[in-house]
Amino acid sequence: METAISGGELLARQLKKEQVDTVFTLIGNQVSPTIVYLAENGIRVIHTRTETGAVLMANGWAQAKRRAGVAIISGGPGFANAVSAIIKSYYARIPLVVIAGAIVPQQRDNGVLAECEQVSFIKPYAKWACTVYDPARIPEYLSRAIQFSSTGRKGPVVLEIPINILKQKTQAVHVFDCDLISADASLAVPEKTDELLEMLSAARKPVIIAGDEVFFDRAEAQLTEFVELTGVPVYTTSRGRGCIPDAHPLCMGPGRVLEAGPQLYAFRHADLVITVGLESDYQVENLKPPRFGESQKLVAINKEVFSVINGNCRPDLVLTGRADMVLGQICARLRKMQERRGSNFDGWVDELKENDRKFWSDLERGSISSESPFLHPLHGLKLIKRMIRPDALIVLDGSNAMFWGGLCFDCNRPGQLIYGPDGQFGPMGTGVAVAIGAKAAEPHREVVLYTGDGSFGFNAMEMDTAVRFNLPVMVFVHNDQTWGFCKTTQEILYGKTEAADLGMVRYDRMVEALGGFGGLATDLNTLEECIARARESGLPSCINVMVDKYAYSPGVHSFNEALKLQK
Repeated sequence: METAISGGELLARQLKKEQVDTVFTLIGNQVSPTIVYLAENGIRVIHTRTETGAVLMANGWAQAKRRAGVAIISGGPGFANAVSAIIKSYYARIPLVVIAGAIVPQQRDNGVLAECEQVSFIKPYAKWACTVYDPARIPEYLSRAIQFSSTGRKGPVVLEIPINILKQKTQAVHVFDCDLISADASLAVPEKTDELLEMLSAARKPVIIAGDEVFFDRAEAQLTEFVELTGVPVYTTSRGRGCIPDAHPLCMGPGRVLEAGPQLYAFRHADLVITVGLESDYQVENLKPPRFGESQKLVAINKEVFSVINGNCRPDLVLTGRADMVLGQICARLRKMQERRGSNFDGWVDELKENDRKFWSDLERGSISSESPFLHPLHGLKLIKRMIRPDALIVLDGSNAMFWGGLCFDCNRPGQLIYGPDGQFGPMGTGVAVAIGAKAAEPHREVVLYTGDGSFGFNAMEMDTAVRFNLPVMVFVHNDQTWGFCKTTQEILYGKTEAADLGMVRYDRMVEALGGFGGLATDLNTLEECIARARESGLPSCINVMVDKYAYSPGVHSFNEALKLQK
């Protein structure tokens, strides 16, 4: 007869079977029946300072690993703390499993501590949310949760497991294998592939915009082949950055319209836009005018049609299926036809490169005129780019700081750039925890966070977690001593500002007090010195970069111009 085992230990065993090697958590009575068994099952436990931080670290881990991250949190106030991070993961389509503790169900409505209606609250913001009432079914539920979060439209799954279920003994200790039929394994209808190629033949100024699913579907090789077979210039967005290297002659760099770089010219003048694994949301302004042309054709390749069709976007053609499979299908058709269209678009590519050169020349000229005693962000970022490692994983957070970073950093490896405020939810202040989670996933890779001073403050205490677990992220605080983006918006709409100034804060000393490295940079010389010393220290570091408070990014200027039109 098999020995009885508690639900909590059974959960730890199933996590191991699912090849989960890292769990992010914050200690709590409701989840301790599982936490105490994790280490003995070979699972690294990273315990954080907030439940928000735990879920955000699992989020960063998932983005670095391209598979589901796992967080374990207590119910009640612990669950409430984690809600914003779960919602972020839902709108950003990050595979995540959140295991939440809960009170004994029979004690509901009886004045018990930490009671909270969790499942019904979070259901609109999760791919699946449910309560486990039988310890014997924990392996089944966990296996389903991990696979469900990672297939189709990726996103968070929330499993609520009451404390009595985690403590209860069961003899049903068999592990569970779940083989879900996945909508991912799909190809486009052949006729639609031919229709795409016909539209491409008729085009003179086509562009490709590659999005998140190119990264999650591991379609970087197929994307590169598609670009090279057709000769069509490509822009990459969010997690798609680096899936074709920025250094590739046909990769034109960042594609989010929010950064308001050279891509705006391309999108406005293109006659055909082909999106791959891209959601038609605010980050690309729904692929609609005025950022995009009035009469251009739009083709969308995506595994889920509702990702590209909404009230603001109606593509002329949709090819439904996984990015790697559909692009591979198209490339096979092109090879069979022995078509090479690259020369057809050489003039268009040259036009885009000339626009790119002019954009950067004008931006550089504008940065020289600054009279601030502090650094212009453009100059600081140039130095940072030169000094960080070529394969560094870069996390961005904030608003003005994020726009500068998204515009300036180069990405030559898949998923090299992670936006903290990603997805439609767009929460600032997530970068510190996301970067730490990414470092936990990739301990031998340099992880850099470029964040605004306001956004750094949200989860700054998680730098203690980085110190305790020897996760040496390198944080650059873009310190303009203000909530810069919001301040400019107030000035434009109301002619005055309030609650916008933060003043001079020594974030570097705060991190130093936690056991990390701190450095203050006021010019290029001190910035270079700080980077060298931070790397030499081997510690989690905070480089407090004092920047010109009036050096607004092209993205901020573009956003504010749009506000003027709405006024």
